[in-house]
Amino acid sequence: MHLGRYDNSPSRAFFRIFVVLVFLVALAIINFVLARATIVIRPKIEKKESGIELIIDTKILKPDFVSGVLPGRILESQGEITENVTDVSTRKVDDFAKGTVKIKNIWKKDFFLQKGAQLVVGESPEVVGTAPKNIFVLDNDTVAVAEGEVTATVAAKNKGIAGNIPPGRFYFLRMSKWNRERIWAENEENFSGGEIETKIVSADDVAHATQSTAEELGKQEIQKMSGQVPADSKLSPALTRVEILESRTSVAPETPAENFDMFVRGKISTIAYNEKDLRDTAIEKFKSQISINQEISEIDEENIKYELSDIGGADGKAEVKVIVSAVLTPKLPSKILDKKSIIGYNAAALQERYAKFPEIDSIDVKFFPFWVKSVQSFEGQVNFNIEAK
Repeated sequence: MHLGRYDNSPSRAFFRIFVVLVFLVALAIINFVLARATIVIRPKIEKKESGIELIIDTKILKPDFVSGVLPGRILESQGEITENVTDVSTRKVDDFAKGTVKIKNIWKKDFFLQKGAQLVVGESPEVVGTAPKNIFVLDNDTVAVAEGEVTATVAAKNKGIAGNIPPGRFYFLRMSKWNRERIWAENEENFSGGEIETKIVSADDVAHATQSTAEELGKQEIQKMSGQVPADSKLSPALTRVEILESRTSVAPETPAENFDMFVRGKISTIAYNEKDLRDTAIEKFKSQISINQEISEIDEENIKYELSDIGGADGKAEVKVIVSAVLTPKLPSKILDKKSIIGYNAAALQERYAKFPEIDSIDVKFFPFWVKSVQSFEGQVNFNIEAK
């Protein structure tokens, strides 16, 4: 029987060696070309906000960026406005509690009860004794039908939460004992309404309304004056001042009301300014305040705010505060980014090393491909990413 033969020729052995060598060379090339260690460094950040003081001078024509003095105009007008205010305080106040009772009559005859008849919470005068009486009043004329019951509505005689009573029994005031034993009332559900929430115009409501209406007057007037400024300038409510000359409301304080009208007459002063110059000057002055050991990672230009410190006067100047917010990061020492010093470090060793730097908040380590577990010896295979968030 022919079973084949084993080929142990030199050519087959050479082929196997060649395949192994090709695999090793390919692996070396992959390690050299593709292997990577990426270290994501997150520096410790600081959020800084600063108010930069600048001057708008109506007597100059060109900006002095170094001194923070910029040209502009001051515009003035007078106006009046009436706004309907719905922002009214809610307050709890006492009111008359109300509820429904069932009047029961076990006598064989109907019994007429007049509107205003008084019911006392309790089984009988003897049980209530000399304690304060919680009295309710019948809302309508009612007939307590013979050997039956009838439903009626009652309201507390006095305001207050004492009228919010649980289910219980009542006896009729000024009714003979003989009748009380045959006619009484019961409530099966809690009474409510002894304390209610209602809107009452407070002094604070008026003060807030005066301020908000004055702000609306400022917006109204700068809209009217907007045609008086050149194309490279603008007006802003933030840089507008309203001097209130007269104010009044349609209701007096401590009056219950869902809303009220607020009238304001005032003098309006505003600044026509070049926003780019104002913003850029403020940012440059903000940068000059930063420590030499820090750098600006991000300036929140979308949320730069303006405040008017002072306006007018004989000198024709206005003082403006520009509030700038930024994210600051420490300047990283060169040894943090020294690739040679971390050759051979695995992920744990890298975490331990960078935890010692006070400038660093945290790091992430990523190796590629999956079999790479430490930093390669070639600097080109090490990447640093700085994330300041």
